[in-house]
Amino acid sequence: MDSMELLTARDRAQLSQWIGEACHFELQYKTSRDGCSASTFHQLCDGIGPTVTILYNTDNSVYGGFLLKDWKNSEGCIKDNHAFLFTLHFNGVSKPRKFSVTNANEAAYAHQRLGPAFGNVDMSLLNPYTKMKSRVKWAAHIEPDLLTFYDTVNVMVERGTKTQYFSLNGQAGFGGAYQKPNENMNFINNGHMSVFDLEVYTVKVTKLSTSSSPEQLSSKTWRESPLWNAQGYRTLKEFVSNYKPLEDMNSPEVNILLVGQIGAGKSSIFNTISSVFRGELTARACAGNSLHSLTTTLRKYRIRNPEKGGYLNFRLCDTPGLEEDMSIKHQDMVLLLDGFLSDQYKFNPIAHASQRDQGYNNTPTFKDKIHCVAFVIDGSSVDVLQGTIRQQLLQFRSLMVERGIPQIVYLTKLDKVCSLVDKDVRLVFHSDACRKALDTTADVIGIPRGHIFPVKNYEKETQLNTGVDILALTALRQTLLYADDFLEDQFEISCSL
Repeated sequence: MDSMELLTARDRAQLSQWIGEACHFELQYKTSRDGCSASTFHQLCDGIGPTVTILYNTDNSVYGGFLLKDWKNSEGCIKDNHAFLFTLHFNGVSKPRKFSVTNANEAAYAHQRLGPAFGNVDMSLLNPYTKMKSRVKWAAHIEPDLLTFYDTVNVMVERGTKTQYFSLNGQAGFGGAYQKPNENMNFINNGHMSVFDLEVYTVKVTKLSTSSSPEQLSSKTWRESPLWNAQGYRTLKEFVSNYKPLEDMNSPEVNILLVGQIGAGKSSIFNTISSVFRGELTARACAGNSLHSLTTTLRKYRIRNPEKGGYLNFRLCDTPGLEEDMSIKHQDMVLLLDGFLSDQYKFNPIAHASQRDQGYNNTPTFKDKIHCVAFVIDGSSVDVLQGTIRQQLLQFRSLMVERGIPQIVYLTKLDKVCSLVDKDVRLVFHSDACRKALDTTADVIGIPRGHIFPVKNYEKETQLNTGVDILALTALRQTLLYADDFLEDQFEISCSL
């Protein structure tokens, strides 16, 4: 069953604006995952505080309701002066509208047989003798503003596409206890109750009292954020999965070099991306905190693509972390960029590489070279990056610029910069503290801000997180595009010789 959250960052910001506070949304109930059952809804959502209910219909319209008060497993109206109904999208186009409660005494209705219900409900209509073909007839009775469903609704499958959906047995008719729309329901829910999914999130206020707080969230993103939904995830994953380097350069895969200070999460980057494609958490590369770098050899990791078989068409080249007194030597970096050092070459802390060393490649070709470099930078400590390490990064960057090798930055540990991002990584582009960390990184390393991408590594998690995956795939997608730029440039140079 699909456990991916469908509520996008943009829609979360819109809901926060309507609620009047920056909010954190935690998924509690989801029909495609938990089943469409009133008893399950109450089991998961009763007594958890403020909630937002969202319906995603089969015409790509998104609408729902917010309730400040608790749902309760007993019959009766719920009084709530702050409740409201809303639309977020209509036919796939953003169309945010809020409909405030006008009769607070009948803001919602709770009963063990009902799913989320906004407005008053005539329970006599759920009697079997008043139903026809499993549909409730609301005419001449109290019409609820939004009764999502009652009892249990079974999942249905569309014959041609095999798409799963729910034909909800509830009713929508905004205008009873809430503001009446200027148009009929055809322009809100397309005149039907068929949905791909229904989600209920608990709503927690995250905004602190002082506007100068580093925890401050903005309703607007400081960079256009990725789509935090199933479609966005699939699009990114398919791009990486289908990626093939420029054929003219005869390189079956591109080499992406990971460079950064000790503890920044270079090896964890590989583990995170490997986990995305394996579908479960992996730990092939040794990662963690240590006095010195846990990586002592050059590893050119490949990643399996279980869905299509074989390997993805790139390698992540992991290197020892930069330290004050123990780092990759300048000459070794030259040899590494130019393809002279092979997979599992062991670096010597007191001497540079030589032709006598095991793993030294005397006759490198273009496919052995580095095609893009990803600097892995700890966003929580970039403002105090030690002078020697910063100088090493700048020297290495000069070598890459001389060769025309593109560079990108993976900015890690932003969950330590902002505790709200630690709770929900999708808030990263709303966090002022994360924006400042990115700006500082650009100034320290001298890389354009558009080349710096937030990444959250798997560290304390015990299962995959869609937000973490999307950030990693977004950064990786841009890295592969930069690698293609390098291949294109090298091909043009070769043609001119």
